[in-house]
Amino acid sequence: MTDLFEAAAARDAKLASMAQADANANKSWADVMLELVRLTCCEQLYFTSDDIFDRYDCLSNPPKTHEGRAFGPVMTRAAKAGYCEKANVAPRESTRKSLHASPRTIWRSKLYAQ
Repeated sequence: MTDLFEAAAARDAKLASMAQADANANKSWADVMLELVRLTCCEQLYFTSDDIFDRYDCLSNPPKTHEGRAFGPVMTRAAKAGYCEKANVAPRESTRKSLHASPRTIWRSKLYAQ
């Protein structure tokens, strides 16, 4: 059984890892991804990161980053900006082949207007 100290240490390590990925990401890429999240929030009530990456894949000559894990901090910024929040539903399997159907958080837009 994991105790509270181990759980807190694991949380802190995850936060440090996210901060490191964010610091190493291409800022232009992160800015584009945040804008894609905002656009998605305006058009969809519920979405996953797959929806954002589908939009990204449609861009011509988009900025790249070497660290895909920097998308977590992008979503944190989007939530803090009031674009979206985690939906209170079970995750959905990713449709991206590279993610091997791993679970993706479902987000609920705060900007969507029917």
